[in-house]
Amino acid sequence: MSDSTAQTIRQLKIKTGVVKRLHKEESSYEQEVISQKEVVQKLKDEGKDGADIRAAERVLKDSEMMVPRTRKQLEQAFQELEDLVNALHSEEALASTSEFQDAFSQLQQVEADWKSDGN
Repeated sequence: MSDSTAQTIRQLKIKTGVVKRLHKEESSYEQEVISQKEVVQKLKDEGKDGADIRAAERVLKDSEMMVPRTRKQLEQAFQELEDLVNALHSEEALASTSEFQDAFSQLQQVEADWKSDGN
């Protein structure tokens, strides 16, 4: 394996890892928003102290702010990985590697999740 091939595979691994991490992070923040909304509603229903409710609402607001921020980072990382995969698609030696297959698979998974979310 040549140095340039090894470097390309390394870049593929790095970019795939970034997309995986950001995709997981986005999903976690979305779940956190859902659960935090339930906590806020539960506190309101139970007639808890206003300070407790405001604290829970601050946590909710922070989580809600992280969703679009993480999405923007994911979209950028996704585009970079997609560009690399498209550039390497015609190179048989690289297109047959497990790293390339992982990258391609990750792109498909993110796209499928975005379509199911309606984005």
